[in-house]
Amino acid sequence: MTPTKEKTMHVDHLDFRELSFSRLFRDYLADTDAISGFYSHPHTYNSLKKVVSSYKARSDRRETARITAEFNEPFLQGQTVDELAGILAHEDTVTITTGQQLSLFGGPLYTVFKTISAIHLARSLTRDTGKRVIPVFWLADEDHDFEEISVANIPERNSIRQIALPCDTCARHAAGNIRVDEAFENFRSDIYEALNPTDFREQLISILDDAYAPGRSYREAFALLLSKLFSRYGLIFAGSNDPMVKRHVTECIRTAIGRADEIRDALASQSERLDQHYHQQVQITDSLLFWHDDEHGRVRLQHADGHWQTESGLSLSTDVLLQQLEETPERFSPNVFLRPLIQDVLLPNAAYIGGPAEIAYYGQMKPVYELFDMKMPFLAARLSATLVEPAIQRFLEELPFDIPDYTKRFEDLEQHYLRKFGNPELDGHFDTWKKRVEELTDEMTGLMGMEDPGLQKHARAISKEYSKSIDKLRKKMVNAIRQKEEVQVNRIRKVKHALFPNDRLQEREISHIYYMNKFGVDIWDRILQELEEQDQDLFDRHFLIHL
Repeated sequence: MTPTKEKTMHVDHLDFRELSFSRLFRDYLADTDAISGFYSHPHTYNSLKKVVSSYKARSDRRETARITAEFNEPFLQGQTVDELAGILAHEDTVTITTGQQLSLFGGPLYTVFKTISAIHLARSLTRDTGKRVIPVFWLADEDHDFEEISVANIPERNSIRQIALPCDTCARHAAGNIRVDEAFENFRSDIYEALNPTDFREQLISILDDAYAPGRSYREAFALLLSKLFSRYGLIFAGSNDPMVKRHVTECIRTAIGRADEIRDALASQSERLDQHYHQQVQITDSLLFWHDDEHGRVRLQHADGHWQTESGLSLSTDVLLQQLEETPERFSPNVFLRPLIQDVLLPNAAYIGGPAEIAYYGQMKPVYELFDMKMPFLAARLSATLVEPAIQRFLEELPFDIPDYTKRFEDLEQHYLRKFGNPELDGHFDTWKKRVEELTDEMTGLMGMEDPGLQKHARAISKEYSKSIDKLRKKMVNAIRQKEEVQVNRIRKVKHALFPNDRLQEREISHIYYMNKFGVDIWDRILQELEEQDQDLFDRHFLIHL
């Protein structure tokens, strides 16, 4: 898609400290002393360039290049498998990777923000290092959290319409293997009904229908959607739910089995150190592995005293489990800590792009990389952004709040506005009234020589009742002002709803297709172009993108 130049985007920034980002994430970006020991590289563009420029493959790359290229065959547009394999096998090719669950129709905004981040950094690094840097999206095709991927949120007037695809049996299956079936058609219809008629609606629906064709797996559909949007920027895909991949990374899984106790202890020790300063992101378990059970699906492999078992009843010795690995590697599946290692074995990967939660759990992993005789990649923060629609921008200019103020509850914003701008001195007048009642009560009990404690208590009770009546009157006056200021109050509600829906960051709540439908299917191309024109390197601030 060629980006249009009709409307020029305007970009502002917010410091992450002004929003609800964790202290660990903020300290990582600032490279504070407290964060030392948890990561291998400071979060600077010069450091990233050095990592990319000095990258050396661990082994012969031809086999991993062939596997990755064949994995991409269904998603390639204008390129052959052999051509991609040749590029990946070249000693000067490096990858920069991001990834996400296979949310239906692409999921919330941060999915495309991750993709945009990988593409932008790959282009910048190719220009600045002399290496060929390829952006990779790692498909979480073994994830089983169907409930999380099966929901799409589409904004309505002052609410969010949550559209979900119910499935009683899907939780037992890897998300990547589930197929677009008759049940999906109801979900599709509900989504299309929620998208308002616009000049771009039919084009968007065509793109979605092409990707999510009946019979196609969720992995294929998700990757095809991103491929249609971003393949011209060189984006490719990878994942672990593939027999060739599993066979190639058996050594990594073998280490996870053979050194399970050391890995658990290293994770526990690092997490304990992290806990002294921050909150650890992922709880430690006694194994990095899941087992694919024919009856129960993906179940955790639990390890103790040289034995491995699952809640489904499987019980194996380490030797037998290693034999199973040789015979059926496809039965093994990585957890959140093993997935990055498999990713870095398969790809010539110099960096991973993640959000705050991912950067947090990487902080638990440094000693695990060492046990696998590997180096932790550079960790780059993804683009974090709020999209500001033109109507919302006009309201922002009229209202007395800064954007971070809208993280507060709507009720608090409303009360603040009504008290300050309906009658700025209203609160002060009512507070003075109540204070004078209390002072008059004290004065009169003294003048009347009211020494009896019971009488004093009764007098104070009368004063409190009077104060309550004053508060009731205050509320009535505020309600009267509210009616008068109803237009502005509704604008506050609209801004709050648009920027922080459900009191969360917009990027985590709203489906990205809502913005494609409203502002054009090339909206992401235009954002990429804007980042290019700004000469943006790492994303160390929250972006405000005015559409």
